[in-house]
Amino acid sequence: MRRCITLIGTLLFASLAYAQTIGDLPTPVGYERVGKIAGAFAENLRSTAIESPDEFLAGDGTTLLCDENTIAKTRIAPFDNSLDVGVDGIVRLWGNYLWDRARRGDISFPLDNGQAARWSDWFDGLRPRKRGGRFTFVQQTTPDGSRANFESYLSFVAEEMGAIALRRETEAVSDDSIAIGDLLVSLRNEKVSWVGMVMDLCRNRKGERLLMLGTCGTPSTVMYLPRPFSPVQGVGDWHTLDGAKFAIGAGSKAELRRIKLKL
Repeated sequence: MRRCITLIGTLLFASLAYAQTIGDLPTPVGYERVGKIAGAFAENLRSTAIESPDEFLAGDGTTLLCDENTIAKTRIAPFDNSLDVGVDGIVRLWGNYLWDRARRGDISFPLDNGQAARWSDWFDGLRPRKRGGRFTFVQQTTPDGSRANFESYLSFVAEEMGAIALRRETEAVSDDSIAIGDLLVSLRNEKVSWVGMVMDLCRNRKGERLLMLGTCGTPSTVMYLPRPFSPVQGVGDWHTLDGAKFAIGAGSKAELRRIKLKL
């Protein structure tokens, strides 16, 4: 099985050997990357480092699978979580971006239970105690502004923030206004949900747009870039918006939504 995975990963990435970032991935013939992008976070997504997807894990986190429909994966370190599920890769991208730009006073993430987890509280030494479905943040340690402490904070956020929070803390946007960094959210119930992110956009002379889709994998901190399942869903390695919606919705359309976080 491992030999199969390695061979497929090597073959898939061979034609993209020069690609170091999402912005290096080639666009289909007749398409060019959207030049005007909204905000620094969108620009940051294009510079996200990628590597060959030479191993694929099933949902159990241990079974190796062959998957020839993935272009690449992001080079992102996992969290040390007891529950490695959900939207960890998106949390990682947001958190890294805010930290690298020294906007640490702005860092606050919504949790599924409706509360907010603020980095300023974690920095000051407050830690969560769960009572019922709520958290009470109490003083447990001294202030610590280290990256290691920030990693601990993001790990907590990743375990307690999922598609429920994303659906609540985002706003619906029209297909015509799609932007890099937008989310595709398919929320069916508290246990079954899917989330994707628009990692890049390109357009042809007719104004038709295609997107590079990112989805959380296993470990879920890693963002995988899947290929469209059929020509109906995309062109080359790029999805149409409808194709991406059906891919994330597992057959039913997902919603295009925009985050309210200050990125």
